[in-house]
Amino acid sequence: MAIQDDDRPAADDQETRIAPDSQPVSEITNPSTDPRKSATEALTAISEELANATANVVAVGSVLKNRFVLEEMLGRGGMGVVYKARDLRKVEAMDRNPYIAVKVLSKDFQANPDSFIALQRESKKAQQLAHPNIVTVYDFDRDGPNVFMTMELLEGEPLDQLIRRLRPATLPTQQALSIIEQMARALAYAHSENIVHSDFKPGNIFLTSKSVVKVVDFGIARAAKSTDRPAEDATVFDPGSLGALTPTYASCEMLEYGEPDPRDDVYGLSVVAYELLAGSHPFDRKPATYARDLDLKAKRPKELPKEIWQAISHGLEFEREKRTQNATQFIKEMSGPRPGRDNLLPKWIVPATAAVALLLVIAIGSLLFVGQNGGVQPEAELEETSVLEPGLRDKVKSILEVAEVHMLVGRLLEPPGSSAYDAYQQVLDMHQYNKQATQGLQQIGDLLEQRIREMIASNQRQEGQTLLQKSLAALPKHQGLIRLQQEL
Repeated sequence: MAIQDDDRPAADDQETRIAPDSQPVSEITNPSTDPRKSATEALTAISEELANATANVVAVGSVLKNRFVLEEMLGRGGMGVVYKARDLRKVEAMDRNPYIAVKVLSKDFQANPDSFIALQRESKKAQQLAHPNIVTVYDFDRDGPNVFMTMELLEGEPLDQLIRRLRPATLPTQQALSIIEQMARALAYAHSENIVHSDFKPGNIFLTSKSVVKVVDFGIARAAKSTDRPAEDATVFDPGSLGALTPTYASCEMLEYGEPDPRDDVYGLSVVAYELLAGSHPFDRKPATYARDLDLKAKRPKELPKEIWQAISHGLEFEREKRTQNATQFIKEMSGPRPGRDNLLPKWIVPATAAVALLLVIAIGSLLFVGQNGGVQPEAELEETSVLEPGLRDKVKSILEVAEVHMLVGRLLEPPGSSAYDAYQQVLDMHQYNKQATQGLQQIGDLLEQRIREMIASNQRQEGQTLLQKSLAALPKHQGLIRLQQEL
């Protein structure tokens, strides 16, 4: 799982800090004990039960709730230890994959009388975050004094292990940008749900064996303040009061005990993005407050496109008011400044040739007018996203922005299910004649045609023909690809 092991450089550098002396609040909404008790009585009852229960040592071989057999320790972090566990109920049901991950709270965290409430809220929030780049959380429970959470089991490597293994080298730029994109998408979704991660760092990011990013441990996530949403959890225990954060990746506001804000996550995201692209921390692993007071400036990595550097440096601003507003805005800035957002791609990736522009005009024309029985008549008129009703419009815009980022990192057709092609097709499933998605697919074909021609010119004919077949399978009506096939 994505909670890190014990070989980190320094405890105050990478690990999540947890202050053990936080005070319990006086009210709890929806207590998990007898609902007839007052909120204060409920918290007192839980706290006393946890404090007085006989502590059982949890280790490999332990069985929690007579159900979860802990078979292997996967990692250790500030909140606790993560184990690979066999779910006996799945075994009874003859499930082919009976394994899950179980996170057991650390002794320091568990000693805090509010830990049960904190984990209850964490589980509730995490279960709301149904996103392919966020780990799936199943439930939380306790066995005597041992409080734990169950979640999906991941195969792969935590990002902090990957960074340390490669240092001082880095991943190929496109691979790093793909990871950054997926991290940003996870945070963007959480921010749209008014949830701030509050401890975003490489140790809380997992890269699966299929190169899918999973953000984990929303253990100190807190609902971001919103002027249009009632503060329904205002009297519920806030896990943020535990003081959990990681100094190396925390914003100045977090280090100075400010209220949680999506811009705190953007700072952590930008630090991680910089590490992936540059192979080092932007401020030599100094906390943001130290770096600010020393007036340190992050250096632009060599050969990094201007648009990407501007997005990352904006996210690294020490003052919250100057920082990128949220992860969605971070994704937009990664694609470069485009007034009116008419152009789908940053300038450095769009083939600036008259031939491509002409092909685009011809292809769009062929979509608008289709001949029947020798005649030419309009079949469908492309529509702007703005004509959609608000709810659908927002969904389509979100997917189009994801498609832009895929284009930015060169993921035109691959990997399946996570490419610009897939995103544009998803938009067309929702809005059949969407103009931006239709033009986006045409641009994908144009870029693929150009790439194949370059491969053939470089004596990579076999590779070019293979890519051509894949391209035609996805875009069988692209005129440029059809002509290219005829030429070959």
